[in-house]
Amino acid sequence: MSGSGTAAGAGPARQTRRAALAAFVWAVVFTAMHVYWFAGGRFGLGDAPEVVPRATSTSDRIQGAVITVMFAVGIVLPLALTRPWGRRIPRWAALCCLWTGCALVAVRGGAGLLDTALRGTGLAPHGLTGLTYEQITGDAHPSAYTIWSGVGVDAYFVLGGILYGLTALWLGRGARPGRPVTAE
Repeated sequence: MSGSGTAAGAGPARQTRRAALAAFVWAVVFTAMHVYWFAGGRFGLGDAPEVVPRATSTSDRIQGAVITVMFAVGIVLPLALTRPWGRRIPRWAALCCLWTGCALVAVRGGAGLLDTALRGTGLAPHGLTGLTYEQITGDAHPSAYTIWSGVGVDAYFVLGGILYGLTALWLGRGARPGRPVTAE
């Protein structure tokens, strides 16, 4: 690997790979925690009685299926960007998925943080949603543990948005006609 052309071209590819690996690790931990919560685990949810929603209708189940597909794409795509088999993915499709994931998780996390801040400061006692704490958590006066657990979860969503966004930015910087999605 001698020559300035190779060294200069390695920057965006290396940054894309690092960002994609970080997004992959984020998605694996994110998915593992959701599986843990689905199985009845409580760590990270606080001590409120109703923090895990239940699917009670067909629309809830359809939403759950769509979210499951998004989990799968959220794990497989960043991994694919670091592997030779990922070259089969058109760059435009990878960028579309990355930016969509970035927006979804960043907005979800940011809205949660803003909701908690509005409630905590008293500027909007019912937050962004207009719902009371009792309607959300089943507890009219949630403990600090429950509130801070929510802040932690929301901050983790924001981190995911940042990681998917960085991956998209670096992948987009390397975009040239005829170049594969991944770099060696």
